[in-house]
Amino acid sequence: MRHAEIDLFGPGAKVHHVGMVVRAIKPAAAAAGAPDIEIMHDPIQKVRVAFMDAQGVTIELIEPAADDSPVNNSLTKGIKLAHICYSVPDIDKAIAHAKTKGLAMIAKPVPAIAFDNRKIAWLYSAQLGLFELVEAAS
Repeated sequence: MRHAEIDLFGPGAKVHHVGMVVRAIKPAAAAAGAPDIEIMHDPIQKVRVAFMDAQGVTIELIEPAADDSPVNNSLTKGIKLAHICYSVPDIDKAIAHAKTKGLAMIAKPVPAIAFDNRKIAWLYSAQLGLFELVEAAS
């Protein structure tokens, strides 16, 4: 089968991780075989996150850290797959490129604790869903 090549975020963009929303990280990680997972709190995003490797794919577990956490809506709707994150060399150029492909920025770049305060941004496509961009480490 031939796969179509797409370019949503410009040169150098690579899949970084897949985000999954869970009610609580500890039991989800334990069920996946990672009971001693490291959990980080991100007050800017109002979530707690942890990362695990599943046969070469990094999965970010995301749990709400506040009543007004943006992931609560996903939990209410029963949505587990939250987003696909891409690492990009220049977040501003990647956002500009994504806009030419019809994606809308829904949250401007801000530092993220989970990524050593590198910038992240959120983009959305009505056809493809939610994407996170993380600026690559220099």
